[in-house]
Amino acid sequence: GNRRGRGRDRGPVLSALLDLLFPLRCPACDAIAERVTRFCPDCLPGVVHAPARACPICGVPATNDGPVFPCADCRRRPPPFRRATAAFLFGGALAESLARFKAGGTPDFPEAVAAPFAAAIARLVRRDADGLPVDLAVAVPPDPRRLVSRGFDPGSTIARAALRRLGLHLAHDVLRSDARPRPQRDLDRDARLHALRGVFHAGRGAGRRLRGRHVLLLDDVRTTGSTVTACSRVLREAGAASVRVATLALVE
Repeated sequence: GNRRGRGRDRGPVLSALLDLLFPLRCPACDAIAERVTRFCPDCLPGVVHAPARACPICGVPATNDGPVFPCADCRRRPPPFRRATAAFLFGGALAESLARFKAGGTPDFPEAVAAPFAAAIARLVRRDADGLPVDLAVAVPPDPRRLVSRGFDPGSTIARAALRRLGLHLAHDVLRSDARPRPQRDLDRDARLHALRGVFHAGRGAGRRLRGRHVLLLDDVRTTGSTVTACSRVLREAGAASVRVATLALVE
């Protein structure tokens, strides 16, 4: 069952008793999980946090040991978002548990990753010396065909779990998505961007809500960055003053 709020306003004896009677389960393998990490000891090594040393714009891990500057891609083609970050690197037990969640299992997965995802978002916001606020939090909209087949939107569910810890809420109907071309897994970034042209668009009345606002855009997995780039472009064209991007996981 949902273990949200676990450990709050309870004494250590009651917490220990509840842990014994209703142990947390690892979202990757269903073994008993550690209370702090939310994964079991066997799976935890496969849950890799995104490194702090990364491109200050796109958040891709740095490959050198010296000072960290914007990467070659960001210098050559500055993205439409101000900066981006991720909580984890995609793979291992994190990828397994996310796949299980998307397939309709492990309903506690969003809560299992909410704290580190929220921490990554908080670091992203603090990184702005200008102190830009988060006026609006928006999730990348789901492919409508997948939404029908799954019956729920994994990305926004994960985003809401993290945002709750920051006292933020998702804004609805700001971004819309038409059916996305498939498959895209074999396409490079430029080909994906071309395929996504016109797929995302602002919702009805979104321009009024976006005008001059600083937007936080959230997604579950970032592969080439084409999806968040396309969505950021739509948000900026609809009037957003800036877009910052936070994803749960980044594919290296």
